[in-house]
Amino acid sequence: MASSACGSECQNTQRQKEEMPVFTRMKNAALVLTVDGDYTSNELRRVGFSAFESRENASAMQVLLDLSGAAGIGDKTPHELRAAGAFFGAFRDRIGRLAIVASPEVLSMFDEGSDFAAEAGVTVRSCQSHAEAMEWLEGRTG
Repeated sequence: MASSACGSECQNTQRQKEEMPVFTRMKNAALVLTVDGDYTSNELRRVGFSAFESRENASAMQVLLDLSGAAGIGDKTPHELRAAGAFFGAFRDRIGRLAIVASPEVLSMFDEGSDFAAEAGVTVRSCQSHAEAMEWLEGRTG
């Protein structure tokens, strides 16, 4: 009967994660924007825009963009990476630091000197784990 205690609320949360490959949550003081599986740039912009616009405090926040579960990142063109960076650039007044968690094969696509970072216009660091990203976002590492 433990599963019935959760009921439709848990089922709805699971269904949302299955149907929405882009979702947000807060972790400590950081906004975590997670991309899982196949997604469109419109989904990323829609969910990201909603998260940035819903913030009551317009001061700069730390952002963790988790692409570790995203499909097809390595196939993105320089134009697509610049467009993704430009989306974050539109909110640069609300972003303190931007950490990107991705697989080692694509980390260089998000390095400080990348097309993505140039368009974002904020301090960007690519990381291999949430722990590494949170340490940097919280200022515990340089």
